[in-house]
Amino acid sequence: MYKEEASALENQFSPTFEKLLSREEIIASVIRNWTPERVIEQIPVTEALGRIPSAKVCSVWTLPVVRSSAGDGIAVDSSRFAQGIPDTSGWIQGRDFVHADTGDDFDDAFDAVIMVEDIAFSPEGRLTIRDGVQVYPGYNVRPAGSIVQKGEALVRANLPLRPRDLACLQMGGVGQISVWKKPVVAFIPSGSELIAPGTPVTRGKNVDTNSLLVRETIKQLGAEPLCLPIVPDDYEPILEALDSALIKADIIILGGGSSKGAEDFSATLLHQRGKVLCHGAQAVPGKPLCVAMIQGKPVINLPGPFMAAYHGLEWLVNALVSHFLMQPKQARQTVKATLTQPVEGSERVSMLLVVEVSRKRDG
Repeated sequence: MYKEEASALENQFSPTFEKLLSREEIIASVIRNWTPERVIEQIPVTEALGRIPSAKVCSVWTLPVVRSSAGDGIAVDSSRFAQGIPDTSGWIQGRDFVHADTGDDFDDAFDAVIMVEDIAFSPEGRLTIRDGVQVYPGYNVRPAGSIVQKGEALVRANLPLRPRDLACLQMGGVGQISVWKKPVVAFIPSGSELIAPGTPVTRGKNVDTNSLLVRETIKQLGAEPLCLPIVPDDYEPILEALDSALIKADIIILGGGSSKGAEDFSATLLHQRGKVLCHGAQAVPGKPLCVAMIQGKPVINLPGPFMAAYHGLEWLVNALVSHFLMQPKQARQTVKATLTQPVEGSERVSMLLVVEVSRKRDG
């Protein structure tokens, strides 16, 4: 397609900004029109931190297998304490008692454990037991299965795995776990003025920083980033990159070309190739944002300016990745602060502001 034809189409599909949807309305619209293709994969438990289990996982064995000591001490035969504390001056280790550490099994000849703080050994090795200790069968002994039982649920489905969850899975004998495969989020940076980081900047050129911003944000959200090379402001290269991304990714982001400029072809493609859900949002910066469903996948055209792209990632891409993973949208830390000057804005749009926050001596 010639540039003149593409420009004419862009004018036809330019946002008017007369009727804008709110951020919440746009998110709801995408979710209504999207049936994510979720895939289950098996991964080692040791690599599963933060991943989302696709099903409940249960222990494959029972621990302890028989029983174990509840603390550090000595294991004894409780029947010898039926009349109180016996004379232990002649007791011999291995015959009358054995050492038992926390969690340890011990010989079946013994059925109780006296804690280390209740015993003492003389320089000659004679055992004494503190007066008042009441020893009975099962004293300070954990029964079989008191830690975990075969078939007991270790983790639930659709809850992110924490370090303690991974340890519980290993404790229950689980080495592999079924998790939802991370969604692949493709990013296509477009702009004839863009150059790769590290390239000398000349007049009329800008460094592509959005690729790094998108890549690391996508990782943080729990998805797999797929950052494609910079494409120029030309209809055919952008179309080719979009078609390639639609094959490989679950969510596609086009960077730049969403507004009314003479070379803003990206939004035109969305209007031509799919069902446009919005072209313009009640969100500043980033009002020209455009979203469409193409081949059953959400394609988001983020405006090119850095803060506009950041804003769109925060409120929209965050919500869509979280929906794919069946999780609540990731929340950011908030603080209550007093403004040093009024903020001018409009009730019709939500605004992202850059502020400097400081804490005074009074807190």
